[in-house]
Amino acid sequence: MNKKNINDVFIPGLGWIRIKVSDRGVTGIEFIRRTSHTRREAGLPRPFPGILRTTIKELRLYAQGRLKKYSVPVDISRVSDFTKLVLQQTKKIPYGRTLSYKQLASALGRPNASRAVGNSLGKNPVPIIIPCHRIIKTDGSPGGYSSGAAMKRKLLGIEKK
Repeated sequence: MNKKNINDVFIPGLGWIRIKVSDRGVTGIEFIRRTSHTRREAGLPRPFPGILRTTIKELRLYAQGRLKKYSVPVDISRVSDFTKLVLQQTKKIPYGRTLSYKQLASALGRPNASRAVGNSLGKNPVPIIIPCHRIIKTDGSPGGYSSGAAMKRKLLGIEKK
């Protein structure tokens, strides 16, 4: 059974996030825009199922600077083999550390593949948990991010505290 569960959740410090899960793990995280939220959506008790409940808890702890490593499984089975390699390597980057696109490409044994690495990171279905925000330009500037440079700076800022 591979039933998907999709929920929009407000995470203080991060905003609205759409979380998709299956029985295999988290399949998607997406920052979304919403202008208001109800008390229930704001994080008051709600009966979320297993993986989703743990994901919400861990995202909240992360936003508070209290979680450095996720325990929830991720399901990236729908991405290309190269993107899987990039995402698996990206997941190994420790909390609070960054690598350049070039360094990540070199770690994969493909030192000239910086652009391909960037394209693969842009396809990351589970940002934050697979910390593609930790990949920056060689000059130290943030570089691109699927949810915008401001969100990338915010995530990097959480990890500098």
